[in-house]
Parts: sequence; C-alpha cells; structure tokens
Amino acid sequence: MRIFLMAAAVLIALSNAILYSLIGNNTFTNLFDFHLDPWSLSALYVLCAIFAGLLVAGGLIGFAEEVLEETFFARYGVMVLAICIGGAMLAILLTTVTYLFDDAAYVPRAISETIYTLVLVTIPGATLGAIEGVILAFPLAWLLGLFK
Repeated sequence: MRIFLMAAAVLIALSNAILYSLIGNNTFTNLFDFHLDPWSLSALYVLCAIFAGLLVAGGLIGFAEEVLEETFFARYGVMVLAICIGGAMLAILLTTVTYLFDDAAYVPRAISETIYTLVLVTIPGATLGAIEGVILAFPLAWLLGLFK
C-alpha cells in the first residue's frame, strides 16, 4: 500500500508539472498555445513534482494510515485532502523554481510582493488540487481498498 501511495502521488504531481511546463507562461490571449519550457527548467519542475509527491505520500502514510484501512468514504476524503495539499505545495514549489531559474519570468522585488504572489498561487493550486482530488480519489480509494 505504501509503494502504491508513493507512486500515485508522484504520478499525479508529475502530470501537473508537465502541464505547468506546457502552459506556464500563457496568458488569456494565448491560453491554448502549448510549448515546453527549456529542458533544464522542465527537469527542475519534475524534481519539484517528485519531492512534493513523496512528501505528501509520506505525510499521508504517517498521519492517516489507520484511516486508509477503514471505509471507502474515509479513504476518499483523505485522498481528496491529500491531493488538495499536494496541489498547494506544488504550486509554491513550481512558482519558486520559475522565479529562480526562468529568465523570462517577472520576479517580485519586495518581500510583500513575494508573500502576496505565493499566497496568490497557493489558493488556485489548492483549488485545482481539490478539483483533481474529487475526480481522482474515486479510483485511488477503490484501489487502496483492494490493497488492504
């Protein structure tokens, strides 16, 4: 069960990092203009995704292992919450890596701008994580029930 949780968390985070790499620099005028970032930046996104996925899976195993052995709806709720937290963490990590290593990105100059920007990306990251979690938690909770 632990390996499945780690693999699922890393795969979900990797798919989000690749999607971020494809549409990360888009605005509303070029919303569906998909292009990959340079390979070095994409590799950093992948490392962030692996780190966030393993951190969320480790926290899930450490804090909610007993809940994962209960009913389907208990597993479902924990999986939605974990994917939501993972989305918020991944949003912060990807934004930080973008600011540090992307020459085309606007970098905040003051501490207040940095805090504002990180809060601004955390809320959509958690929201998108919750939306993904509602959908992806069904098969994940079912599969976890099989691995009891």
